[in-house]
Amino acid sequence: MARLTFVGAAGTVTGSKHLIETNGQRFFVDCGMYQGPAAVTKLNLAPLPVTPADVEAVVVTHGHIDHTGYLPKFVKDGFKGTIYCTPATAAVIEIVLTDAAGLQAHLNDHARRHGGGHGIADVPETPLYDMDDVTATLALLKTVPLHTPFTVCGATMSYRNAGHIIGSAFVDMMVENRHVIFSGDLGRYGRPLLYDPEDLDTADVVVCESTYGDRVHPPDPLGALQDALHAALTRGGPIVIPAFAVERTQDLLLAIGTLQGRDERIAMLPVHVDSPMAIKVDAVFAKFPDVYRPIPNSAAAPFGCRNVTLHVTTDESKTLNTLQGPAVIISASGMASGGRILHHIRNQVGNPKATILFVGFQGPGTLGSILVGGAKTIKMYGEIIPVQAAIANLAGYSAHADKNELLRWLGTLKNKPTMYAVHGDPDAVTAFDVTVKTQLGFNAIAAVRGNSVDL
Repeated sequence: MARLTFVGAAGTVTGSKHLIETNGQRFFVDCGMYQGPAAVTKLNLAPLPVTPADVEAVVVTHGHIDHTGYLPKFVKDGFKGTIYCTPATAAVIEIVLTDAAGLQAHLNDHARRHGGGHGIADVPETPLYDMDDVTATLALLKTVPLHTPFTVCGATMSYRNAGHIIGSAFVDMMVENRHVIFSGDLGRYGRPLLYDPEDLDTADVVVCESTYGDRVHPPDPLGALQDALHAALTRGGPIVIPAFAVERTQDLLLAIGTLQGRDERIAMLPVHVDSPMAIKVDAVFAKFPDVYRPIPNSAAAPFGCRNVTLHVTTDESKTLNTLQGPAVIISASGMASGGRILHHIRNQVGNPKATILFVGFQGPGTLGSILVGGAKTIKMYGEIIPVQAAIANLAGYSAHADKNELLRWLGTLKNKPTMYAVHGDPDAVTAFDVTVKTQLGFNAIAAVRGNSVDL
């Protein structure tokens, strides 16, 4: 009988790694990096239950770093198998892993010169991997389009659209006559940019994410963004928006572009995208136009958003340091855990006219969660800075399905499988298990890191 071990994203939101053992062979579904506070990121240094050289393959659901970011470390430690993913995901993986290698080197350098503190992630004394490891990882990628069967260690499977980010998929697998679904990260329904997640049919086991398994997203994210921008305009200073380079930045540009067409104040607002990584992701959208919904006016402006200036070089980024009046600055990372956004926050967090607007989940211990939590001061690069800017947080732009959307997706099943809840904090997982049991009648179980189960 095939066996599943929950190596990561069990009891935590990040670090997705699921080990399958079948026919005397082993493969992983996802191979992600842990992110967040020190107690979580230290798990990146924990030994795996198997030697990487003894693993045949990794089946990747999508390109986010908490599902792919451990791959170069895995390769560095001896993995030589095949890494499967969709074509768009391969393009995203190249971008995010290259960025991750550079960011680790940058953070280590800053940690040595300035010490730790808010805004500087806890990192090991040496980076987990470097660009040579990333290059070796990219050489192992093998792309498989949606709905195209492929075989891994005797298990047959295919990718189906998960609607989370560009290229994202859930894995529909038959392993030793057991039908198993791995959700990866499930997306939203009715989003302007991406198509809805595909329906299910039947399954014996579903390994399902539960990031928002205990809550429901606000019903009108566009209206909430409009209100937030109006408040920021009235305040009179720059509007700094930490946003993930993959998908969130593109969602925001599309949303601001929509508002520009109906709101004169927002129509005049300059928009600066200061994220080389996000600009590269924009090119991925251009390369794979069939995997997302048509965008109105995209030929004339990025994602239909006018008045956009792209900042690629460091010098171009530094020009934003002198901004005084209202202007939007979109920069990564979304939880303010690294990247150029740290410099914009440091420049504006002490400005009483400025607004720092968060638009997604803020992991515990990140600078984003500290600011959203009401901190009066923050420490960045060894400096204590008073928080005088307005801090706002919009929950409606998450790319993760909320409780009701997860139930909607699972509710397309024609039978009642066993469900293992992963990729959520303990409160969310517990609440989601109860909901799935009571509303859908599934056998719902919270996954525990290190535990193994027969499929």
